[in-house]
Parts: sequence; C-alpha cells; structure tokens
Amino acid sequence: MAKANLPIAPDVQKARLCREVETTANQPATTPKEFETLSESIRLRTGILLSPTTLKRLWGYLDEPVTQRRSTLDTLARFCGWRDYEHFLSGDTPDIESGNVGSNAVRAGEDIRPGGRVRLFWNPSRVCEIEYLGNLDWEVVEATGTRLRRGDRFRCPLIVAGEPLYLDGLVKDGSRRGVYVCGSRTGITFEIID
Repeated sequence: MAKANLPIAPDVQKARLCREVETTANQPATTPKEFETLSESIRLRTGILLSPTTLKRLWGYLDEPVTQRRSTLDTLARFCGWRDYEHFLSGDTPDIESGNVGSNAVRAGEDIRPGGRVRLFWNPSRVCEIEYLGNLDWEVVEATGTRLRRGDRFRCPLIVAGEPLYLDGLVKDGSRRGVYVCGSRTGITFEIID
C-alpha cells in the first residue's frame, strides 16, 4: 500500500505515537526543556532534527494548528524502533531488540590509537576529553560539569553516538569505583580530536 493512501495521523494514533516516543526516550515531554532534550535524543538516534517547536505542536503543548508531515511521523516511528509510520500503524511490534547501531562509533585500538583523544558531550552541558592509553584503557584529560576529573581512568572498548557510554572499572583518586555511565537517558555525542 502506498504511504500516500494512509491516513496521516488521526488524533488517537498521534497520541499513541507521542506516548511511544516518551516511553522510548524514558522521559515525559511536558516542559520546554524536556522538548529540547527530546529533540536532541531524536537527532542522535535517527540523524534527523525535529525542532522542539515541531514536537510541541504535535504534543499539543502549543495551541497552534498542526500540519503533520509524513516525514516527521516516519522519524518519530523510527525513533521508537518501527521502520516508518506505516509500520507503526500496522500494529506490528517495533524492530528494536537487536541489529546494527547505525551511528558513528569509535572502537578502541581500531579507530583510535594510543595518544588519540576524544571529546564527549552529554546532557546537561557535560563535556569530557579523554585520551586512549591502549589495551582498552582511557584517561580523563579534562572535564566540565561532571563528576569525572582529570586523571580518572577506565576501560571502554566502544563509544557509540546516541547511546549511553559505560566506563568500566573507573578508578578515581587511586580507588576503584566500578562502572560509571555517561548520558544514561539521552546518550552521548563525541568528536575525535586530531
């Protein structure tokens, strides 16, 4: 069936999709800040930017007429694990359990060599620069807005954009602290520093 023949989004389906998005993001969308965070989460996972204003209109937060674009609904459905909005409407379960990540990633020892640095970003306003030491070991070089500090060390084989980052065996001030997570709700972004 051609997508053009499907109803765009009856209110019931639209409300159901909005609830699915909130569940997938593990956060409500009821305040301007939450819509900003949700917009960024969607961009990180799908690579498509839906503005906070667009999301506010769809959620009914703004009392403005809504022109629902198929591409917007497809993006929201993809964020939740469906192929597109048509797949969402079909009632099939989302394809979210396994598969390729499809995001930018850094593999320790393959994509970065000892001495290479990566700058990490996550909400709210966290920035951390780390240096690869080799053998999956990393050291914090600089950190802002986070509990991580210069000299902290950890193990990490893979950094994936849009996903939480788990720092295994974190050592702070010479004391082993276990596993630390960065971006547990909305994931991290990163840049490799030349």
